[in-house]
Amino acid sequence: MSKQKLFFFDLDGTLLNTQKNITEQTYAALTAWHNAGHRVAVSSGRPLFSILDTIQQQHLDVFSPYAIAFNGAQIYEPSTGRNIWKKTLQLEDVRAITALIRAEGLYCHTYDDNHILTPVEGDEILYYTRVVKVPWRVLPDFPEGVTERPCKMLCIDLRGPEHPDAIAARILSDPRFAGRITAMRSNNNYLEIFPADAGKGAAVAALAEYLQIPVENTFAAGDAQNDVSMIEAAGCGVAMCNGHPDALAAADVVTQADNDHDGLAPILLGNI
Repeated sequence: MSKQKLFFFDLDGTLLNTQKNITEQTYAALTAWHNAGHRVAVSSGRPLFSILDTIQQQHLDVFSPYAIAFNGAQIYEPSTGRNIWKKTLQLEDVRAITALIRAEGLYCHTYDDNHILTPVEGDEILYYTRVVKVPWRVLPDFPEGVTERPCKMLCIDLRGPEHPDAIAARILSDPRFAGRITAMRSNNNYLEIFPADAGKGAAVAALAEYLQIPVENTFAAGDAQNDVSMIEAAGCGVAMCNGHPDALAAADVVTQADNDHDGLAPILLGNI
């Protein structure tokens, strides 16, 4: 049985600090983990092109990390440039969900391989891209102008979680989407909508199987509600002390320090 270990890291609020960087001490701990022969995967709700950009900017490429995008809907192997798996939404579902969201007066966008696809240049897309600089393109005929099946949609309400929670409830109870589409918040303003057979937890199992690493040798760290399935699926689930109560409740271990104070470093060093 393999003794190699595999660590899944959420980015925002977990591996990255509030300035969207990896601190020196956490990077040193990652280096020690890698030098011990263990593997690394970055798992985020972000699109793949944003994750790959972060991997390069933060010099994570030396660890040969796997990139898990769109809340587990896409698992990408940068070393070979190929997808291990990719789950997508049907175009008719994109249109139906957009209509449902618009009926509540809310904004949503989706993605292609290289851009965010947005119906309008407004407060929501400017807020979403204020820190994480990712390219976006306005589609005046959104969602009809979406021609490729996307991995996820994102509903944004800058007022808070009340309306996204209502949208989530409607999607989850709609028989058109039953068993095929899920919806959950990743923070107070964002509602993530993606295939039900995806999710960060499903990606833990899929990548561990692909690498032939026993699930009991996997670790996963996160801070938000969309990290819960990943925390629960891993052999050891880690929640950041700065995380959402749902993430803390799901975890086997809670860090002593937050993402601005190298909370992950002792976990990495203690499990080499």
